[in-house]
Amino acid sequence: MFIDFIKKSFPGGVWAVDSEFRLDPSKTIPDHVVCFVYKNIFTGETLRFWEDDKKFSQRHLDYDDCLLVCYMATAEVGCYLKILHGYPNNLWDCYIENARLYKPFRTEPGSLSLVSTANFYGCSNVMGKDEKEETRNLIINNTTYSLQQQKEILDYCQRDVEMLQQVFLKQVSDIENKMKLQPESYEDELQNIMRRGFSMGCSAKVEKNGIPVDAELVNEINYHLPLIKDKLIEKYDKELEVFENGKFSNLKFAKLIERLGLKYKWPRLKTGAYSADKKTIKRFIDVPEIKKFHHIKQFLNMTRLTNYVPCSDGRVRTSLFMFGTITGRTTPSTAKYPFNSSKWFRNVIKPSWGNYLVYADYKSQEAGVQGYLSGDKNLIEAYQSGDIYIHTAKMFGMIPMHIPATKKTHPKTRDIFKVLFLATGYGAGAPWVSMKLKIPLPKAKELLLKFKDTYKTYFNYIESLINGACATKYLSTEFGWQRWIKSFVAKMKDGKRGNVARSLLNWPIQSNGAEILRRALCDLTVRQFEVCALVHDAVLVQIPRNDFDQRLKELVTVMENASRIVVGGTIRVDTNIIRGNYKQDEEDQKLFDDLMNEIKEYKATTIQGATSLKPTYSQPDSTSI
Repeated sequence: MFIDFIKKSFPGGVWAVDSEFRLDPSKTIPDHVVCFVYKNIFTGETLRFWEDDKKFSQRHLDYDDCLLVCYMATAEVGCYLKILHGYPNNLWDCYIENARLYKPFRTEPGSLSLVSTANFYGCSNVMGKDEKEETRNLIINNTTYSLQQQKEILDYCQRDVEMLQQVFLKQVSDIENKMKLQPESYEDELQNIMRRGFSMGCSAKVEKNGIPVDAELVNEINYHLPLIKDKLIEKYDKELEVFENGKFSNLKFAKLIERLGLKYKWPRLKTGAYSADKKTIKRFIDVPEIKKFHHIKQFLNMTRLTNYVPCSDGRVRTSLFMFGTITGRTTPSTAKYPFNSSKWFRNVIKPSWGNYLVYADYKSQEAGVQGYLSGDKNLIEAYQSGDIYIHTAKMFGMIPMHIPATKKTHPKTRDIFKVLFLATGYGAGAPWVSMKLKIPLPKAKELLLKFKDTYKTYFNYIESLINGACATKYLSTEFGWQRWIKSFVAKMKDGKRGNVARSLLNWPIQSNGAEILRRALCDLTVRQFEVCALVHDAVLVQIPRNDFDQRLKELVTVMENASRIVVGGTIRVDTNIIRGNYKQDEEDQKLFDDLMNEIKEYKATTIQGATSLKPTYSQPDSTSI
């Protein structure tokens, strides 16, 4: 049995562990650890450590010989990092394994909490929500505790550990039965589980590092943005007229949509109003007026960040949720995350003194993953050419093979194939291609048919993948992240195969892309790189100047090697070196410059605005030597 294999694999024992702590001012990482409780799942031995215990600051267990069972391992590892316990290698995260097995079917609020998971598995002595909240408030809202309160907190922590013990044992049984594990698969399954657990711990390190920013600039924007908000809206809304008294008007927005001739194409909400969400705006972003409306929304998004004050060390932090999406991507806990908000905010990113920042991203990752996973030689060749869209255009005969071509020399032709790749990657059809390229529907159909014929091996691979998923009821990556599709299969039997297939089409691409980044993160953490942020297919890493060239080469090597391990081929890595403030693409940079010019003008024309401000935190210019 799988449980016996796990027991034999760790001579130091399998320990359920929980900690209690207070958060730092950013409410992201543990600031003060109050206690630890460990319980040996097989022997019942229990260890309790309070913060004034002489052994508290010592490592309690041998990380090499034991397995630590956690729930949301980022919290526990964050505590270890806080009190310098080192980094545990062998982690089983019951949160992740529960999400892997059941997340698609569990959508009720709080469904992935420990209490909810314990109830889901039918565990005994499950703590009530009110009881749990009461004790957490006791921990959070106090800095000293009576002996009675210490006992209450330790008992509370131990009950979590005992719930975790039950969850683990039931989870092991579910994994074996649901995955129909055979003894020869035990080792691989355990290694994949621990790899996922280890990556959760690595994300704790990223949270602790935080993103270095120009805190003086943040302070400047925080102060002035509310004062110039109305002026910005007025400036950008002159042609659109979708705002009234500084507030968005559904009625005026409807008039804009109808004025642009988009009445029958634009999606509506259940209320009948035209949708103004991010997805819809992105769909019509090529329309100049819609792009301007998007800019206004970006400026309005800025106002949500005015309370986003850096910590005393000049860093901004957020909680990261590994496997936060159904494809296994990492998601931040807040829209205020610099790489999750309007792009303008990235301009405040700035390396700490004596360092450079490197934004390293996988070049055209999705296309590369598509090629290597499917084994499509044409697609691999196109990816390795350096510009997959230009190369495909040459294969179509729309650009002569012998002519050097780039994005600048053949922008329109290149855009055609960019649209075709997007269409096929996300399951869009000829009508969407027709709309995006502004070509007749028959021509769009012709292009798609030829495109699918060019990359026939890839499309055959996708077809076989979907058929296999229908048989097994799940999709899976090489390292065991899963998407259960029982409900989708039922829909397919009802004659809705096309719609379901499209919804599943991109899962193997994004999920394996997430695997690549996770693998890279783990290896970078082991090599002691200071990873400051994760961004879908990229990492932000801070490197000391005095060791920069060598470490930069190592960074690229590690990331490329991660791609070879996951998909069997090299996904190229582009690096953007940030020596001063982060610079953006021309359009986003212009928006930021517009903002700063408005602030400058406001300060020049008002006494209040001209008042010198003390920054929350100031740091030397990172470009100075």
